[in-house]
Amino acid sequence: MIYGYCRVSTHKKDKDTGEYVQTTDLQRDALVSAGVSADNIYEDRISGTTANRPGLDELLTKVQAGDEIIIWKLDRLGRSARNLLELAENLKQRGVNIRSLQDGINTGGKLGGFLLTILGAVAQLERENIRDRVTAGIATSLANGGRIGRKKALNSYARKEVVDLFLKGKTVTELSRTFSVGRATIQRTLSNAGVSASSRESM
Repeated sequence: MIYGYCRVSTHKKDKDTGEYVQTTDLQRDALVSAGVSADNIYEDRISGTTANRPGLDELLTKVQAGDEIIIWKLDRLGRSARNLLELAENLKQRGVNIRSLQDGINTGGKLGGFLLTILGAVAQLERENIRDRVTAGIATSLANGGRIGRKKALNSYARKEVVDLFLKGKTVTELSRTFSVGRATIQRTLSNAGVSASSRESM
């Protein structure tokens, strides 16, 4: 039996259209063209680094000796080079073959295992290089005075003004409307400044 597996990295949908941001259509079409029945294609919409992949897990319970799993690319299947190789070895022991369309790899061939090791290692190296570039980018941004994370809803001047207006009698709700932020933001600003209702009463 021939099975197919495809994966995209997110399950998010477009707010306007309600359609998935990433689609498996390209992968599915390639698998069908390679001879996989649409009913035998399993998919996941989840990051490849996530251990729990329901679609793949279900597929692995279906395959038997003599079956073949066809994928679009190697990085659709394994979380890492080690995971990919462990999965391929496990399937090989069960008599199940893996065929990658874009990579031109067939683990049933003489060179399949060797090529799988090389390409898996290359994919892992690429991910590590990406992570290094992101880390370097963050370091550069911080060194140049940038900041990482969500921008504060209120700048230092606005936070001071919130405290001053509160002490002059403005309510949290009024301040929330004035500065176009949530009540929680106002309350947090006052708390961080050590200001409470009792502070106003003591004035």
